[in-house]
Amino acid sequence: MLIAFASSDGKTIDSHFAAAPAFEMYKFTGGEQGIIHTSLATDDVDESVDKVDKVFARINILKECAIVYCTQIGGPAAARLVQCGIHPLKVPEGTPIEDELNRMNQLLLSKKLPPWLKKKLGDSEL
Repeated sequence: MLIAFASSDGKTIDSHFAAAPAFEMYKFTGGEQGIIHTSLATDDVDESVDKVDKVFARINILKECAIVYCTQIGGPAAARLVQCGIHPLKVPEGTPIEDELNRMNQLLLSKKLPPWLKKKLGDSEL
């Protein structure tokens, strides 16, 4: 399962979804985490590009992810993520990425999954 974190420093979740300078993406295997890559959410586009297109660009970067963590996200952007099969999660600014990876690991090991995660995982392996 691929999980993304909106981060400006690569260590903490500290960015609003639509303003994130980068997304740290981790392949989560339920015990062994390893960074796959960092994909920059480029804002080098023309200033006339509207916010909807910026959201689309971010969704395109995250299309393989199951979950994206951020500090804030607007309702329309969250709805678009869900429609694309990506579950947005909001956490307080400065939350360490490692803490959320550990929390997800504990959740998966407990087998007491919330309905959205159970649906996301289906019958497949991580």
